[in-house]
Amino acid sequence: MRLETADFPDAAGDLEQALGIYRDIGNRLGEANALLYLGIMRRETGDFSDAAAEMERALATYRDISDPGSEATALNEIGTLHRVSGELSEAEEYHQQALDLARAIGSAWDEAHALAGLGRRAADIGHTVRGEAMLRQALEIFQRIGAAEAPSVLAELDALTDQESGK
Repeated sequence: MRLETADFPDAAGDLEQALGIYRDIGNRLGEANALLYLGIMRRETGDFSDAAAEMERALATYRDISDPGSEATALNEIGTLHRVSGELSEAEEYHQQALDLARAIGSAWDEAHALAGLGRRAADIGHTVRGEAMLRQALEIFQRIGAAEAPSVLAELDALTDQESGK
């Protein structure tokens, strides 16, 4: 919750404490989740190097324990990290891996996140038509599954189409 309210110092403390507990009891899934959320928190504060290291460790653990759903989520989060840090080719690579995996395991939520990430990346490099198409696909999935992300993706689409039409 602290992460969602941008209380980053307390979130970091809570997540580091959880990470220690999960390591002490040998809960690898909990450890990977704590690492992923530490990475997200560090991404949000601009600490891209530490964010990447923690997210990659989480991804490796998800793969090691054979948790493809969490792996797809981690791939999307790493893709977002690369996009916001300006590494757009890497962003596309991770979001594409997430998309392929999400489709293989039938995870609509991860598929929509991957499509949204790919759409944002396309828009970032000036491919607005492709970006808009992918964001629309993501929006359709988010709306179909009743995901909380739908309104923000709709707002992104509106902004993109306004920008495209010169409004």
